[in-house]
Amino acid sequence: MKKIFPVLLTAALILGACKKEDATKDYGFAKVYIPQATVTGIDNSYPIPLGPFGQNSKYTCSYDAASGKLDIAVGVIRSGYFAVQKGYSVSLGISADLTAAKVAETGGVALPAAVCTIPGTITVPDGESGASVKVSVDLKALAAQSATFKDAEGYKKLVLGLAISNLQGPSDYSLADSNTTVAIILDLGSEYWTDDVRALFPLE
Repeated sequence: MKKIFPVLLTAALILGACKKEDATKDYGFAKVYIPQATVTGIDNSYPIPLGPFGQNSKYTCSYDAASGKLDIAVGVIRSGYFAVQKGYSVSLGISADLTAAKVAETGGVALPAAVCTIPGTITVPDGESGASVKVSVDLKALAAQSATFKDAEGYKKLVLGLAISNLQGPSDYSLADSNTTVAIILDLGSEYWTDDVRALFPLE
């Protein structure tokens, strides 16, 4: 029994050391994608507002009544686990093709680019796997144009297709094969808007 105990103790220490070492090993592939493109689990649509808790959330959108700006969170994230997380950046821009496809699919209209402010770059610092920026929509300016996207049935959905490109970072990082585009679907007829937004876009 005295001989068995040291053997078991040694084995336990070895196993413990292996687990600790395994926990710090890199695994997976460094693929960069847009997490908001996965929120529906069906396609790359990003509904705004995103359900009853989607407004005034840093993870989706927030509205400032004083400025009239609706800020929509859009970001990137890198898959896999890496003990040393290196920074990277991507370009963010409008995808006319995706916008057109989603307009046809939803029966909506393109969100006017003139009311949107889109950061051209998303930068992820060292030590982080992802980061977000705010795509801003001027709802007060949009309200002045509401006759162009409202009919007898109500407000048509407004579509803004976005895409990431031009990945800058470590050579083993690459854009993912999917979810590098996202279609913001702005539904001003949604029941989930708060009163400040509804004042600009009343329901009849």
